Amino acid sequence: MIRVEKQPEPRPPDFDFDGEVRQPGLSALAELTGQVPTLSRPGPRIRKQADRLEDLSPKVLRQYDYWTRALDALHAAYRGICAYSCFYIEPIAGPTVDHFVAITKAAPREAYEWDNYRLACSLMNACKNAFTDVLDPFDVRDGWFVLNLDTFEVEPAKDLEADLKKRVEDTCTRLKLNSPECKNMRRRWFNMYWNPKDPTRPVPLWFFEEHAPFLAREMRRQGRVRPEDQERADGN
Repeated sequence: MIRVEKQPEPRPPDFDFDGEVRQPGLSALAELTGQVPTLSRPGPRIRKQADRLEDLSPKVLRQYDYWTRALDALHAAYRGICAYSCFYIEPIAGPTVDHFVAITKAAPREAYEWDNYRLACSLMNACKNAFTDVLDPFDVRDGWFVLNLDTFEVEPAKDLEADLKKRVEDTCTRLKLNSPECKNMRRRWFNMYWNPKDPTRPVPLWFFEEHAPFLAREMRRQGRVRPEDQERADGN
């Protein structure tokens, strides 16, 4: 994993997060608790489900998943990079909205807050689920996670203090970052760089930086890039 810079809540004309997600969500919460809706909309009233917000079940909240409206905006804001696997997610391949504080754990209002969203591939979202032992990509510092380019396993940096090292290890375990599938994907991308099908048309490093930024950063940090790419980096 690498640090993910929190992006600002999208606003019109690009996407009206407040109007499309937050306000409909808050209005639904009002109706679900027997209050007057805060937005007018067509259709019947939502049936009251509880007296208090804290008594609403996640199952009920998922019936009002207005956060899915923000998926395209989330994908664009984070350049399509999964916050956990650090690989680009094609829009047709199942990008998802991960509630970093899961709706089973957070106050219901948090289900409709941009700052609680992380872009995640479906595999990472399923692994993380509602568990709380995964480091927040917004809090991760570059260099906490390193990649062994011989085994393609993600490891904690050697100089981390014991507590932080344990949290990095827990995150790797929870997300299954060292599953055969994840390791094979990193290995396949690494080999694509070093052994292109057409040697006269090597895949440029910038492509990896845009589509696999953690792998590209580790390749550059460990000097495992072609001389021309290293020279370009040194020139920068």
